[in-house]
Amino acid sequence: MPKIKNWLFGKEKPKDTESIAKIRRVINKYTLQSRRLSQQADEQKDLAKEMMKSGNKAGAKQALMRRQLYLKKLNETQNKILNLQGMIESISEAKDVAETTKAIQEGVTVIEDTLKDVSPADTERAMLEMQSSMEKVSFASEALADTSFSETELDIDMEDAIDQEMKELEMELSLGQVEELPDVSTTTPIKTTPQKERKEKDEVSEEISELRKKIERERSGA
Repeated sequence: MPKIKNWLFGKEKPKDTESIAKIRRVINKYTLQSRRLSQQADEQKDLAKEMMKSGNKAGAKQALMRRQLYLKKLNETQNKILNLQGMIESISEAKDVAETTKAIQEGVTVIEDTLKDVSPADTERAMLEMQSSMEKVSFASEALADTSFSETELDIDMEDAIDQEMKELEMELSLGQVEELPDVSTTTPIKTTPQKERKEKDEVSEEISELRKKIERERSGA
């Protein structure tokens, strides 16, 4: 009869399997949301660059503030994903614990049956030894499962982050302007002594050469 019922209505899924499937669907939703928030944060950074190029520092700062809000929401969403993944692991572990507990109960029954012909003192000593061993196993298991050492602080100081990004944008723009400096040979010479003039030209040429090398390294990602 049960086989016919399963054929007609489908085999009933275990409760833990259904719960895990629901949690995974929520994780997938948050994963898509995380991608969207990451993209929006990048768009705000690009907008801030454009604002800085046009001289609108206030607009650039507002774009970076929106970027920080998107990043904060992104961190919150990723934390939700981590918590849900931990719940899936807990469900699986709970099932293992239940199976282990049942096995222990059966083991205790076997032990008690075996100890029927043993003196009470021997039985008490055996039970104490078993309890001590199990406590050691429990302690070792908890130590191995402790992940406190890997926890990191996700909170960020938005003001400091915005100021830092403003500095980086200003530096990028200043490097872009250096590239457009005229060649030393085309500049109007300053009336100085030949020795001093030659020394100044060498110093300027060296500075410009260093700046151009720095710009090339930035572009190449070195």
